[in-house]
Amino acid sequence: MNIEKAVLNNLKGRTKEEIKGFIQEVVDSKNENGIPGLGVIFEATWGKMTDEEKDSMMNLIMRGIS
Repeated sequence: MNIEKAVLNNLKGRTKEEIKGFIQEVVDSKNENGIPGLGVIFEATWGKMTDEEKDSMMNLIMRGIS
């Protein structure tokens, strides 16, 4: 089973609020089972970002891990 494909298919057609809810649920619950899904979302997003957007995201990431 391809996890990436399964996650993206599961999220396809969902609203912004539903996806935000999924992300928030994983973060709040600290459930490690949701981490691969967050990784898939990040990878799919990163691959479609401009260099400027990636730089902005890196600023947010650095703020989050410091």
